[in-house]
Amino acid sequence: MISLKNNALTLILAAGSTLGAFAQCDTKASMEADKQYNQGFYFRAYEYYEKAASKVKDKSERGCLYYMMGNCMSYMEDHKKAISMYDKALKAGSDKPELHLYKAISQKEMGLYEDAKVEFQEFLKTNPDNAVAKAGLESCDMAVKYKNNPTCYTVENLKPLNTKENDYSPIYASKKGDQVIFTSKREDGLGKPDIITGQLPEDLYSISYDVKKKKWGKAAPLGEPLNTKASEGATAINKRFNVIYFTRCATDKKNKVGCQIYEAKKQGKGWGEPTLIPLTPDSFVTGHPAISADGNYLVFSSNMPGGKGGMDLWVAKYDRRGRTFADPVNLGPEINSADNEMYPYLRADDRLYFSSDRLSGMGGFDIYKAGLVEPGKWNNVENMRFPINSEGDDFAIVFDGINEKGLLTSNRPGGRGKDDIYTFEIAKSSIAIVTTVVDVSSKQPIAGATVSYKNSAGETKEFTTDASGKVTLQGASFNEVYDIATRKDKYFGSSGNSTTKGIDPLTTCKDTTLYLELTMKSSEVPLAFDILFVFARPEYYPEYQDTVDKIFNILKENPTMTAELAAHTDNRGSVDANQKLSDSRAKYVYDNLISKGIDPKRLKAIGKGEGDPRVLQADIGPFKKGTKLTEEFINGLTNKDDQELAHKLNRRVELRKIDDSFVPPAPPAPKEEPEDDKEDK
Repeated sequence: MISLKNNALTLILAAGSTLGAFAQCDTKASMEADKQYNQGFYFRAYEYYEKAASKVKDKSERGCLYYMMGNCMSYMEDHKKAISMYDKALKAGSDKPELHLYKAISQKEMGLYEDAKVEFQEFLKTNPDNAVAKAGLESCDMAVKYKNNPTCYTVENLKPLNTKENDYSPIYASKKGDQVIFTSKREDGLGKPDIITGQLPEDLYSISYDVKKKKWGKAAPLGEPLNTKASEGATAINKRFNVIYFTRCATDKKNKVGCQIYEAKKQGKGWGEPTLIPLTPDSFVTGHPAISADGNYLVFSSNMPGGKGGMDLWVAKYDRRGRTFADPVNLGPEINSADNEMYPYLRADDRLYFSSDRLSGMGGFDIYKAGLVEPGKWNNVENMRFPINSEGDDFAIVFDGINEKGLLTSNRPGGRGKDDIYTFEIAKSSIAIVTTVVDVSSKQPIAGATVSYKNSAGETKEFTTDASGKVTLQGASFNEVYDIATRKDKYFGSSGNSTTKGIDPLTTCKDTTLYLELTMKSSEVPLAFDILFVFARPEYYPEYQDTVDKIFNILKENPTMTAELAAHTDNRGSVDANQKLSDSRAKYVYDNLISKGIDPKRLKAIGKGEGDPRVLQADIGPFKKGTKLTEEFINGLTNKDDQELAHKLNRRVELRKIDDSFVPPAPPAPKEEPEDDKEDK
């Protein structure tokens, strides 16, 4: 159902409407009303139709006037009154074939699904192939199914932001999420009542949350130059919160309406003079900007030629040479339908959210999401279902970063006014991450190990493994990657990660369990690394850098560990020469690790020469686990290849854990990002 969201978008809705488009009763009494209706001035048209209906005596003519009054009320979102007018039209014997269809659509938007099904079926009796009625009938059953099987989101009216008027399209305007900019048509705004709806135009407002007092302050208009006597609304903001994009629409006395997208830069505590982004000619409607995380793409809604229906979503790429967004491309049938797609929003991960009044939804406008395929292209559209969506209009969703919470707009029953701003979140996650810690050699579980879970914000939770070597993180967050590490005395630490990304809170948010196994190796036996060094030189061959990197990763995974780094030679050559060679090789590997960021206080480099033959911790070639590769053992081998392998295994670097006494320094404060040139026009 086409819904009139606000003054600023009257033309947007009229432009994409199929509801009685250019309809009329075509009588002398309805002449002026028909003219106003076909120009999109529904508030004024309703008054003329009502005046005409009070005078005409012909029953069928009066039925047509009631029918048109119902259409006006549908556009103005007063569906209760629209149904009343349609009923009057039916009683008066109106022969308009769409009457049952439009009544059904209004009933559906009030959540009267069973009543709507009756009207859809009545219309299909005479129009059995009508795709709109078929979709509406199916969607009634789907809406009931959604309501009986809600997702894990909870939705609550954000009362401090709402009034009896339209309050909608919020955005987070600060990094901490404690400031919100939204659109409203309150009495303290600029401008006079609109000729289309009789209501005040919209302005942009700002409101802040006091963390200490735990309450919202008082909303205040952003003022000039952003707000004018025209209507401003439907905003987006870049990731640095210093460039705002918004829609501006104007209505003049000559009945011309235009909507375009503007941008303005932050200047001190206020905003600079807005500049037009010339995406389309003035004769087309353009609004509802959404900006990608990297600032390279602007998604918006427009009725320009080349679309799939009424209002479509388009994307324009930033042109660095022209220092603006240019060459809009339609997002195609993967996103757009024959109806209206509006209010796009690009999440921090560039997933696309938008609203559409396609009849497959629950009511008026429903919120949908789509996945990013490649920069500037999305697909796999999915309805966000109940309670994000309702029987009313649900639109203008924004998320708090990657978290499964944020703000949306709805005119669902129970609000303070017409369009209200709501919060949504997943109150309690049922995702669990079970981690099992086992000994890498014995495969037995390790009890008493400490396991830490660190999220992307750096918040850490620690647990101790039970007798089965397990710990469980309950209530893991959605869309998160956890770095998981384990440590225990007399063991080398181990780490891994587990991600909840891809777990859809619409379908799999309940009783979801993820599993991870971490292995630990006893530190009572040094870790041996086979590294081939250049003959009689301290340098190792370049292809063994990967092996040195393994040592680095172990040190990185064990940030509190101090260790001995020992180099060993085989028994060929003199004892003194081998000792000096092992000293230089240990120092060479040590220097490499320090250059990669390992703190020198954590490592002690030492050469062991030929005096510490290797004891094998596993079967290698012809040699069994536990074999000690002494000079006597090697000399006793009859196969020269076996002797050479034994010498090679003795030429090694070992890492032996000393203790966990090192205290890592605090990380440096993050540096401020340089401003992108497109934000510095």
